[in-house]
Amino acid sequence: MLISMHNLIFQVKKALCRVAFFVLFPIATMGQNTYIADVEDFLVDMLVISNKYVSPAAEAAVYQSTGSWYSSAKSLDLFEVDVSLHVNALPISNDQKSFTVRDTDFISLKIRDATSAEVPTALGDDTDVFYDFLLNGEAYELQTFEGAKQQVFYYPYLQGSIGLWKQTELTLQYVPEVKIDASGYKTFGGAIKHNLSQYWLGSDTDNTAVQVAVQIAYSLFDSKIFFDDFEISATDPEQPALAVINSLAVDADAVTLQFIASKRYRKFEFVGAFAMSANQFDYTMGGQGDFFLSLLNEAFTALEDTSRMLRGNIGVNYHINNLYLASNITIGRFVNTNFSIHYKL
Repeated sequence: MLISMHNLIFQVKKALCRVAFFVLFPIATMGQNTYIADVEDFLVDMLVISNKYVSPAAEAAVYQSTGSWYSSAKSLDLFEVDVSLHVNALPISNDQKSFTVRDTDFISLKIRDATSAEVPTALGDDTDVFYDFLLNGEAYELQTFEGAKQQVFYYPYLQGSIGLWKQTELTLQYVPEVKIDASGYKTFGGAIKHNLSQYWLGSDTDNTAVQVAVQIAYSLFDSKIFFDDFEISATDPEQPALAVINSLAVDADAVTLQFIASKRYRKFEFVGAFAMSANQFDYTMGGQGDFFLSLLNEAFTALEDTSRMLRGNIGVNYHINNLYLASNITIGRFVNTNFSIHYKL
């Protein structure tokens, strides 16, 4: 998700135009003519940081919301129902927890007591890195964003599928917000799967035959990650903080196309898939300080771009009559593991 400096400046200026007349214009007319330019430079620098800060959390959201829309390439019989309880487990590796910043990356921010530093992503840990900057000649400081400090993100949800005509299957997924540690998740979506192997197997009902299917899914996955408060404040302790930020909300809309193959051997069923997703992300910082939070979240539209991801999935199911246990691993930049228990009605 590479954003050019020109696009960042354009988006920041557009955000400032929406509030300048009501908020910044009165300030500028009082003789503080450099204020708007300083705020623009500060927001451009914030987006340079935020781009690398939010990207891993956004990708993690897609991996969790698109990893297990299926359990087999074989379709359910007409009006047969499969209900299942799932748990996702997504571990965070060290290279997804931090990134490097340098003074040369910024217009107005200066890294305190250094020219470069390793700082957390939204999936990372604590930090003691500070930035210094000026607004209209006044000295301000910003502690860099901290992460959620979780080694593994867990996400439980319910799913239901029903067999339709022509070996087609409809799957629905809906979970109201659930809280796990300091994070919250909610999701909604649906998928249509169509069995392709029927066109060369014909009426063959042999359960051991290789099954092939195609599936398209839409998912809306909202996640909110909380972290310790950090302030945008003057170095003068007598002045109040401009903003206090304590959360990041990522809304991920994903459309996923998957090609699935499965093979039954006795009670075991081996499953593999190749998935392609087109994703749209919306980001919102939460906390206190309406003015600067509004500016920052308006400027975040520069990061809300469509991205594409490719990944593979492998899994194995164990069948016991109408009940079966399923596991699925999504392999890519993240490794998301899904465990589920299914019952066919």
